[in-house]
Amino acid sequence: MGTMTSEPMQRLCALDDIPDGDARGFLPNRRREDRLMVVRRGDCAYAYLNTCPHNWRPLDWAQDKFLNTRGGEIVCFAHGAHFRVSDGVCVSGVCEGDRLIPVPVRIEQGEVLVPAALPEAPEGLD
Repeated sequence: MGTMTSEPMQRLCALDDIPDGDARGFLPNRRREDRLMVVRRGDCAYAYLNTCPHNWRPLDWAQDKFLNTRGGEIVCFAHGAHFRVSDGVCVSGVCEGDRLIPVPVRIEQGEVLVPAALPEAPEGLD
């Protein structure tokens, strides 16, 4: 859910730009490790770096394709790991028990805001 933070924030998109129950990918800082994915659940949004903790590769198999067919879990389409939307914990697959890197998100007046300084993915990535 939206995490409160006092850090400087940047606008990512309007909440309505993400269909309810679906997800979208973003590249706010034009660096691969900063690529985000955001899942919308009603008036809430959950954001994570778009990188699987198994091998630090992008989760989606095609643009904005992050969720399983029922839309209940985030899926790494390379190796089939499944992650809970609410906390990014891997519930099945090669990295079970690991978690996605969360990005604090805040919804203000229908806008999705994330920190201007995004979390870093592990070192050694392209």
